[in-house]
Amino acid sequence: MDRVFLDANVLVSAALKPESRVAGLWSLKAVRLLASPYVVTEARRNVPDPAAAERLEALVARMAILPAEPAEFETPDAPDLPAKDRPVLLAAIVSGAEYLLTGDMAHFGTCFGRVIGGVRVMLPGDYLRL
Repeated sequence: MDRVFLDANVLVSAALKPESRVAGLWSLKAVRLLASPYVVTEARRNVPDPAAAERLEALVARMAILPAEPAEFETPDAPDLPAKDRPVLLAAIVSGAEYLLTGDMAHFGTCFGRVIGGVRVMLPGDYLRL
């Protein structure tokens, strides 16, 4: 079973576009979707529409959410990752995820396609094509 950690932008996309390919992540067999409180809070902040917020909560309810944020630790393979995105990568590593899916090309761009701390950073579409 794949352990797949989702960044907030993936949650937001699925909540805003329930018929999108990204929303299809929740229907995949043999996939465990993961997130952290930090990710969920960020997603909630970016989904102001009540109907989409309700869909977001339904999606979150079908995921495993870490009980707490991990402590800061070194990730020498991702030295340029902005401070606001480090908690996402660290939580993916600590969760034991095999994949971190994010659409944040601006901040995670140098990480795409690489394995950092045991986690392969990918675009959601690339994962869905596997």
